[in-house]
Amino acid sequence: MARFGDFDQYLDNAGDPLSNGKLYFYESGTTTPKTTYSDINNSIPNTNPVLLSAAGRQPNIFFDGVAKVILANNGDAQIAVRDPVGETATDFGDEWVATKIYNAVDVVLGSDGVYYRSLINGNQNNNPVTTTGSWALLYSVEWNAGTTYQVGAMVTYNGEQYQSLQSTNLNQNPSTQPTYWVLLSFAWLATATYAEDQNAVGTDGVLYTSLQNSNTGNDPATSPAYWVGTSAAAAASATAAAASAAAALVSENAAELAETNAETAQVAAEAAQAAAETAETNAETAETNSAASAASSATSASESATSAAAALVSENAAATSETNSAASAAAAASSASGSSGSASAAAASAAAALVSENAAAASASSSAASAATSTSEAADSATSAAASASSATASAGSATASAGSATAAAGSATAAASSATDAATAETGAEAALEEFEELYLGAKATAPTVDNQGNPLQAGALYFNTVSDTMFVYTGSSWAAAGSAVNGTSERAVYTATSGQTLFNITYDIGFVDVYLNGSKLLVGTDFTATTGNYITLTTGATTGDIVDIVAYGAFEVSQAIKNPDGGFANSVYTAPQTINGGTA
Repeated sequence: MARFGDFDQYLDNAGDPLSNGKLYFYESGTTTPKTTYSDINNSIPNTNPVLLSAAGRQPNIFFDGVAKVILANNGDAQIAVRDPVGETATDFGDEWVATKIYNAVDVVLGSDGVYYRSLINGNQNNNPVTTTGSWALLYSVEWNAGTTYQVGAMVTYNGEQYQSLQSTNLNQNPSTQPTYWVLLSFAWLATATYAEDQNAVGTDGVLYTSLQNSNTGNDPATSPAYWVGTSAAAAASATAAAASAAAALVSENAAELAETNAETAQVAAEAAQAAAETAETNAETAETNSAASAASSATSASESATSAAAALVSENAAATSETNSAASAAAAASSASGSSGSASAAAASAAAALVSENAAAASASSSAASAATSTSEAADSATSAAASASSATASAGSATASAGSATAAAGSATAAASSATDAATAETGAEAALEEFEELYLGAKATAPTVDNQGNPLQAGALYFNTVSDTMFVYTGSSWAAAGSAVNGTSERAVYTATSGQTLFNITYDIGFVDVYLNGSKLLVGTDFTATTGNYITLTTGATTGDIVDIVAYGAFEVSQAIKNPDGGFANSVYTAPQTINGGTA
């Protein structure tokens, strides 16, 4: 969209305001009238000619492309002619304006500094940076089954970008033919279906690799069964695995210590059980001794009773002896000699009887005391036996608890060993994923690598960034091909004011995609200048002081069809052959 004039005041040949002058608009190089508009959306047409005010000022004038304009006075006397006017500069899209209505294939500059191409007519208030379905990146080309693509060509299919891995790539669907295409859109999409080993950037910004085929709707950041993190995530995973292994080692050591303690407890329990068995044996022995002592006491009591009975017989005998003594004394009264001897014998017999009675009483008392002592000892032995039995029961319980502790310790050791195995498996998986990532993404290098970062042969689809040419390259399986352009965006311009005899002028370009103008005239490559280095051009003849050297470098992209202009350059639009108008050639 071109805007003609800006607060311009037109003058006649005398230098006075061109009151009520006229501006006639025609298609450039023709006498075909061209419609202009009073608004930027081309919805309100102006009259043709456009009338100036009494002060010689013009109203708003907008039109597409370029035009021829004739300035005349109010009597239609021609004052000046300009052809072309309008969009004559080499622009690649104005900044996007929300209120402007864009047509299909219009190109604008988004707020992110990227050029976008309109996909629809009547495209208004659709921000190209944030909306979908209305705009596409300028270099985005929809895949066509009938187009033959070469290595490095980029297409869009189902909203994702792919790059061709092979030449003569015809009718190979990018979404189903991974040997012909590589996916360049790394952002994970919930609606996309990923194959095993395919990469995507998760919602957490980390690059992941799919672990399964038919992987749909599984967010890499939260679905470890479907995705494994690479790059920084792999290092984090390895660190976590190392920490897990260290924790497992600590757990294993603790388990071994617990097992040792359990064995010690088991030995102590066995010793307690042996002590309990000894105590039980001692109790049984004491019980046996108590029984023997009780039997001995009973025997002693029986013997005491027998002694008491003997004493009673002796006492009775003494009484009889006393009676006999009395009879003898009576008989002694009749004989003096005989009485004296008989009385002495009776006294001796009575004394013997008293001694015998005292001895019998003492023997009975001793036997009763012996029986009481034996009974007390038997009771003590029984109590000791009961205590020993209780101690044996407690020792058996301690032994059982110790055995349970040993079992639990063994289980803990098994779990620790399993944890260590899992940690080692996770570490191995992380290392494998990191190695696979480094085999495909080789990083920044000054020269094209011949092997991957592991020293293995290169794989088709591998990428590296050349720090000399600032270009991304993709490996086709046999050679490296540029994956992008040295030019940032669609084009890049450099304008110089030459010094005397200057021949070298710096600019970054893709070889074969640069135009040079000297004071507005286009120079011929190979004749007027050479451009073979990619970072400067050389004039065949040195410039004159003050010459304007205008250099335009174009971004190189693989497209489905390139259209060549008659002057040898390239364009992205359809070329229209010359037409005959009013007898002339447009």
